[in-house]
Amino acid sequence: MPTLEQLQLFLATVETGSFSAAARRLNKVQSAVSQQIINMEIDCDTQLFDRSGRYPVLTQAGQTLLPQARAVIAQHLRLQSLIDSLDAGLPQQFRVAVDEGVPFAEFSQHLSLFADRYPLMQLELRTLPSKEIIEQVRQQSVDMGVVFSEEIYPQQIDFESLGSVKFEPVVSPKHPLAKAPMNNLDQLKLHRQLTIGSKQGPQWSFQAEHSPQLWLADNYYALLDLAKSGFGWALLPEHLVQDALEQGQLCHIPLTMEQMGWIANVDLIQHSSVNQEVSGVFRQILTAAIA
Repeated sequence: MPTLEQLQLFLATVETGSFSAAARRLNKVQSAVSQQIINMEIDCDTQLFDRSGRYPVLTQAGQTLLPQARAVIAQHLRLQSLIDSLDAGLPQQFRVAVDEGVPFAEFSQHLSLFADRYPLMQLELRTLPSKEIIEQVRQQSVDMGVVFSEEIYPQQIDFESLGSVKFEPVVSPKHPLAKAPMNNLDQLKLHRQLTIGSKQGPQWSFQAEHSPQLWLADNYYALLDLAKSGFGWALLPEHLVQDALEQGQLCHIPLTMEQMGWIANVDLIQHSSVNQEVSGVFRQILTAAIA
């Protein structure tokens, strides 16, 4: 069985084109490289290089071995990187939960910073309502979350502001609320409200229950579909309803007063025990990606 060193010398010879060039790359003498390749051929019981010309050329057996040798070296490098990360005290995974009501521009493109810095670290992305994200961060089920702001967070949660999101009151053009301007908000109570429901209790003020008639969903896309189908009115993030408004599938609820809407602040939260190096990198990603 070839040793790891022999496989490294074998690959270096293939990539550089000669035993002498491989020796220079690996800071070894040529005779040592040549002897190790000979020993490897003895161990494999086959000739790996044709030496009849000026430069060594892979035989058929050498070409067959080449992709396997590359795979072994690559796996060794991954193992070494993993050992180095253990020595550095880095976590083996990083879990991030985001409220889908928060707009991110080309989020996946910004993840290259994380992938390049921590190529072997497992990344887990979740989409949940903000209340559930806060609870999971508190329980350390996730490391970092992006949520709509709370006035008070649990003691062990650190947070910082990322920005804000505008919520628009919308309804299907076929819905009775779209037919005539409302004089006051009490008229909303006469019609079914579509809103976010959470296992973690009451929502924020902009998701308060205004109507006694409620349909609940655990995500904004479900509410968007229900609103477009005319089942009720909803208060939805501006970026989610933009296309539906432009295509005439939804309209703003007409009011005699100024346009109604809510501005919700967005926070980045993390448990106080989370690894600061990794969280710092992901904080850069989220800050750059938020629209």
